[in-house]
Amino acid sequence: MFIRPFRTSVLNDFKIEMFCLIGLVMLFFTHSEIKANEWSNWLGPNHDGSIENMDVTIPPSGKEYIVRWKKNIGIGWSSPIIDKNAVYLHDRKNGKEYIDSFDLNTGDERWSFSYLSEYRDSFGMSDGPRSTPALSRGVMVSHGPQGLVHAVAVKDGKLIWMRDLKKDFSSPKGFFGRCSSPLIFEDKVILDVGGPLCGLVALSLKSGKTLWASEPHGNDYSSPVPFLNDQQALGLAFMRDGFLAVSLKTGQKNYFAPFRSPIDSSVNAASPLVLGNKVFISSCYEVGAGLWEYRKGSDREQKMFHQLWRKNDVLDCHYSTPVSHSGYLFGFHGRQERSPVLRCVRLKDAEVQWSKGSMGSGNLIRVANKILTITEKGELVIFSAEFSKFEILYSQQVLGTGVKSHFAIAGGVLVARDSRRLICLDLNSFD
Repeated sequence: MFIRPFRTSVLNDFKIEMFCLIGLVMLFFTHSEIKANEWSNWLGPNHDGSIENMDVTIPPSGKEYIVRWKKNIGIGWSSPIIDKNAVYLHDRKNGKEYIDSFDLNTGDERWSFSYLSEYRDSFGMSDGPRSTPALSRGVMVSHGPQGLVHAVAVKDGKLIWMRDLKKDFSSPKGFFGRCSSPLIFEDKVILDVGGPLCGLVALSLKSGKTLWASEPHGNDYSSPVPFLNDQQALGLAFMRDGFLAVSLKTGQKNYFAPFRSPIDSSVNAASPLVLGNKVFISSCYEVGAGLWEYRKGSDREQKMFHQLWRKNDVLDCHYSTPVSHSGYLFGFHGRQERSPVLRCVRLKDAEVQWSKGSMGSGNLIRVANKILTITEKGELVIFSAEFSKFEILYSQQVLGTGVKSHFAIAGGVLVARDSRRLICLDLNSFD
């Protein structure tokens, strides 16, 4: 019997281990590079409005970020998304809804897909789309206010499939049309459809075929997010009547907690914020905020969410999803039309650390240890993600007033919109 010498065996094993380690390191950096150059869905690559692997350089005194390009667009509050060297936007012009693709460097149109839209807002606000498209595996999926879902090819904008959720699932219009953004997980498109037939629905990314439908819950304006923990993939959604967790594989309910305003004219709009094994939920209209932890249930084999705390008047988010850093939450507290305040709240016990008024409302993205917001007044404000004090690092007027859409950051640029204009801001160049 041949016995391999010990030295050779150790050496070969070491080589194998080093090869695997190098492979993992390469995979990490490749993944990081991809993530740094994409914002391809609602709330970005991590589904929580955060970017870890880049930083934002503050312009020298007297300098401003250069606007790389700007262009006129249609109406709507859908947010732009970025994938590598392209920007995508869902808007409405002349009775049609458009999904447009623009060159990230120049703003030139790459392609445009459109379809007729009959949606009319019941309150005389924008007739344009509110939902932000999602992109994965060369497919972009949009969800229009009248319940039409379109999947188009990223390379050329050609239609792949279409579904009418109002027709297929009796999806209700709600106050402002269908506003929930799609979540793409692996080969599935997860949508908050709502109504008498279902709550969440999973469609095939490839064909649009219905894969599963969860138990009925009313729809709302919050968008579903993934929860990947303990080797289990869950979809989390803030439905009309409360916090819902379902299996992303089957749609089976894992957990539900009633979380509903006593005021009928109310909405749940901020998305669930996943923080490790915890989830933060927040709303206005006398609902308040709550923190849940995922752990073992009464059954030894069962795992589910358990409420840690629930409080009013701490961080009651109207439509803007907060961001987190080092155990603290940063978000806009209070109704959008009633002078909300920017707040920092300690996650573990909901203790308010500081409040800043006069900014109005806005949306937030955390980049490393800095937080960027574009307020409804169109002002870009960068402040430190610091719990001990509020410190503005930089501000610049970048858009007009009435900004409600979220913005996107990737590849060293910021792309944002107001009601009529789309801009691309270079975060590495100053003028």
